[in-house]
Amino acid sequence: MKYIQQWEKEWDEFYAGGKDIIWHPGESVVRFINSTVKNVKKEGKRVERILDIGCGNGRHISYLTKEGFHACGIDISQKSLDIAAKWLAETMCAGAVTELKKGCVTAIPYPDEYFDVVICFGVLDHLFFDDIETAIAEIDRVLKPEGLVFLSLRSTRDTDCGRGDEVEHNTFMIDGNIEQGLPQHFFDAVEIKDMLVDFSLKYIECEERLYGDFLSYIYSRWVVVAEKTSMMG
Repeated sequence: MKYIQQWEKEWDEFYAGGKDIIWHPGESVVRFINSTVKNVKKEGKRVERILDIGCGNGRHISYLTKEGFHACGIDISQKSLDIAAKWLAETMCAGAVTELKKGCVTAIPYPDEYFDVVICFGVLDHLFFDDIETAIAEIDRVLKPEGLVFLSLRSTRDTDCGRGDEVEHNTFMIDGNIEQGLPQHFFDAVEIKDMLVDFSLKYIECEERLYGDFLSYIYSRWVVVAEKTSMMG
């Protein structure tokens, strides 16, 4: 956690730059909401509050509110939250419920069992082992019983895995990319299952995109959905 303040500066600079900001929701998040969360609602279970961890400029918050959910977002970057607040104010329909807070996945600023769903897209990728464990415990804490967590995680199948200086197992400081200065951890399937030992795994997929010369570069991410089944700690 001692690195969080440094990474806050890195993310503020990323969002201040503006050119690499993504404004549309992740396709895997859209599929998760439509194929899993809405089916849960059809079964009669109540799904109201959804937390987006590392909400950035609000791309998932915007989508979730338009789908009728009470969407909350946290991010360590105040710059990203300022951008999100402005964008949401300009685009949200009347009656939409949104809430943005500055906060970190290792210390989520919400009470126990507050959320029905937690989305964590590309956040755990940038943490060290100890903080990943703390983050999973925090996600479990704020989820209601039988609540769902959605994770998007960089895979060891990715071409970038192995590039740069290795600072922990499968964790690298990669030069020359848009997230330079941040650690990049790559997950394998065994690690994911061990990490979610106190959850019930609903599904796990690996999405890959090929590009570059002769499609030689593989961008690979896990899509993981799990259900809270027990109290931790």
